[in-house]
Amino acid sequence: MLRNALLGFMALLLAPALVAQDDFGTLGESGLRFRTPGNEFEITLTTATQFRLTYHDARAQGSRRDGQNGADFINFSLPAVRAFVHGHIFAPEFQYRVWLVYNWPNTDAVRIEDAHFRWAPTPLFNVTAGQMKAPASWGYLVDHERSVWADRDITDEAFNQGWVKGVEVSGRADLWDVDGEPALLRWNVGVFNGVLASADGAQGRGTLNGGGGVNVTDFAKTEHYAGGFRNNDWRTNAETFGQIVDADLMIAGRVEFHPQGEVRRHSADMDNDPDSAVWRVMIGVAANYFSARVAGRNTFLGNTYHNNPNPGTPTLPASGRLPVQADIFHGTVDGHFRWLGLAVNWALHLRTVKFTARGFLQNLNLDDDRFMVQGLTDLGASVDVNYFVLRDTLNIGARFAWVNFDEFRSRQTGSATPVDGDSFGADGWEYGGEVTWFVKGDNLKLTAEYRYVVQQLPHGVSQSGGLAGVERTSDYYAFHELRLQLQWIF
Repeated sequence: MLRNALLGFMALLLAPALVAQDDFGTLGESGLRFRTPGNEFEITLTTATQFRLTYHDARAQGSRRDGQNGADFINFSLPAVRAFVHGHIFAPEFQYRVWLVYNWPNTDAVRIEDAHFRWAPTPLFNVTAGQMKAPASWGYLVDHERSVWADRDITDEAFNQGWVKGVEVSGRADLWDVDGEPALLRWNVGVFNGVLASADGAQGRGTLNGGGGVNVTDFAKTEHYAGGFRNNDWRTNAETFGQIVDADLMIAGRVEFHPQGEVRRHSADMDNDPDSAVWRVMIGVAANYFSARVAGRNTFLGNTYHNNPNPGTPTLPASGRLPVQADIFHGTVDGHFRWLGLAVNWALHLRTVKFTARGFLQNLNLDDDRFMVQGLTDLGASVDVNYFVLRDTLNIGARFAWVNFDEFRSRQTGSATPVDGDSFGADGWEYGGEVTWFVKGDNLKLTAEYRYVVQQLPHGVSQSGGLAGVERTSDYYAFHELRLQLQWIF
């Protein structure tokens, strides 16, 4: 409906040009493009749909799963229906982009992904303002539609910085010629809002259920690493004092080096030259930092220091700011290799979080409490390898991903019971494989994917059954998943 409205609106605006110029509209392999005769204005409309059948088989260790053991399902879904609107206005260097998601899991609302304006007078210097993907992990910068996988791996889900609002300066420099293509250096650096996905950093965490072990409140969040210490700037922020607008900005940057020619942002080696034996490689380095205020409820502060019987509404200082400062750094290094249909992608992730008491908590000597988390270091790694058995037509691949959340001491909400071995997320291991048939490139393709994921839940019971002050052995959650997906871009 929105796409049709946009088309109708543009037709009304540009009717005189349509009369004067017959060759105004162009229908390409994907998308509908309009351009004025003098190239002062251009708009391209593209729709991408994905239709998926998912079989999910849940497993667990023992019966401490609160009815979740064997909670299997099989269903059809539309994981993504996205509209891409982009082009330029006044001149080619004044560019714009709006990406909309018509259908998203657990919501019926239209969501904005990209929405920015870019001034690109030269390849060496571009300025972008608005909402865009954070210049962090390469895996997240690759669009869903340009992947041989039905979804990103668990490592990228745990560490990606999502979308951000702010200002970015970017550019690319051609260095030397390699087999008719230039070696490339690309960079992005920007200042953005730093918005936590959840107020306390929890990622599907649960509570200790007496002697029965762990009781995770939302397994879907655990599976997809929802929440936690990463950026989550999706919504419109009010222009007023608050936790996410009071000078808590994120600084982010990324540099890519392509010494053998550009490695495009696609997970596979598409459109390779069969007459050339030139291999291509790229190394990327990215880092971002931001500070944020957190409540710490249900994690490491609980009610012990908030002095409030209701953990959902912690006592706040007179300023209204949350009482714990979290300084968050995320760094990633990734590499990519392409040669005659072979593609290798790997990534390493590091995240550190340092907590400091602020406001009324500063006088409580929290550093002396050994059951208070002072800082943590989370790690992750992933690698996938895929190969075109039939050039640009039939691709097969395998993937492995690993996530390790740092454990720390904490206190239980309400009772202040000491807990060892707590964490902000579930340690995870993912093993998977895929077969993709490119009927018409990315515009029409079929993907069959299998993955097996094992997660060690954030906390559980000790070997002796004790509940306080002892090292705990967490419960496990595992699932098999088979996904069949059809993608159509038009």
